[in-house]
Amino acid sequence: MVFFLLMGTATLLGVGSSISGAINSFIGREIGLIRATFLFLSLGTALSGLLMLGFDDRLPWSGLVDLLIQRPYLLAPGLLNALMIMVIIRVTALVGTTLTMAALFSGQMLISLWLDQVGFAGLRVIPITPLRVMAVICLLVGVILLNVERFGQPPLSPIHVTALPPRLTPPRPTALPVLAVLAVGGLLSGASSINAALGQAAGVFTATLFFLGPGVLLLPLLGLAIAPQATAADLPPWRPLYLMPGILNVLYIAGSVVLVPLLGVQTLISAVFTAKICTGLAIDRCGWLGLPRSPITARRLLAAGLLVAGVVLSSAPS
Repeated sequence: MVFFLLMGTATLLGVGSSISGAINSFIGREIGLIRATFLFLSLGTALSGLLMLGFDDRLPWSGLVDLLIQRPYLLAPGLLNALMIMVIIRVTALVGTTLTMAALFSGQMLISLWLDQVGFAGLRVIPITPLRVMAVICLLVGVILLNVERFGQPPLSPIHVTALPPRLTPPRPTALPVLAVLAVGGLLSGASSINAALGQAAGVFTATLFFLGPGVLLLPLLGLAIAPQATAADLPPWRPLYLMPGILNVLYIAGSVVLVPLLGVQTLISAVFTAKICTGLAIDRCGWLGLPRSPITARRLLAAGLLVAGVVLSSAPS
C-alpha cells in the first residue's frame, strides 16, 4: 500500500511538472526567457525558504555551512539549475511539451541506471537487473515512437485562447533542441541524486532552497549581460498565472527529494515521466497556451502503453 501511495505521489508530481512547463513556455514568450526563468526560480526560492524555516530543523546554520564546505559538490545542482530550466522553456516553445519531456526523459534514463547501480552521492544502491534493462528498452521505444510521430507529421495549428498571444505555425523540430534537452536530462538525473543527498542531511526544504536559490543570484547578472533592457511599460500586465510554475516547482523538487531515497532514481523518473507524457499528449492535442498542436494517434497511444509497461517493469522487485 505504501508503495502505491509513493507511486501515486510521483504521478502527481509528473502532471504538475508538465503543466508547469507549458505555463513557463507561455510566460517566456510574454516577458522573455531570462525574466521567465528568474520569476520561476524566485517564487520557488521564497516559498521553499519559508517552508525551510518552518519545518526543517535537522542542522543549525553553522552545521549547514560546515556540510557545504566539506561537500561543496552539493551546490552544483543549484548552479546548473537555472541554465537547465532556460533550455527546457525554450525547447518547449519550439517543439511542444511531449517531445521536450520525451527527450528530457531519455537523457535521465540513460544516466539513472548507472546512478542507482553505484549508489551515487551516497544513496541506496539498486543493481541493474534484466527487468530494469527491459524497462529501459520499453521506455526508450516509447520515446522513439513519440519522436517519430512528431517529426513525421505536420503539426496542427494552435488553438488560440482569448487574451493569449497568437502564434504562427510552429516550426518542425530540429535535432539541436532535442540534443540540448537530452544533455539536460542527463545532468538533471545526477542533480536529483545530489540534491536528495543534501535533503537527507539538511532537510527537504533546505535542499529545495539550495536547488533554486543560486539561479536567483545568477540570472540578474546574465540578464544584464545579454538580455535587452525593458521598462515596465514594455512588459505585459501581471497575470496570476505567473505564480503557478514556481509553486508547482517547489512541490516537485521537495517531492523528488523525499521520493528518490525511497523509490530509487529510475523508478521515480519512470513514474514521473509517464505522467508527464500523458499530460503532455493532452496539452499538445489542445495547443494549450499557444503551444504547437499535435494529434493523439494510435502510434502515440502505443507509445504511452510502452511507457506504462516500462514503469511497471522498473518497479518490479529485483
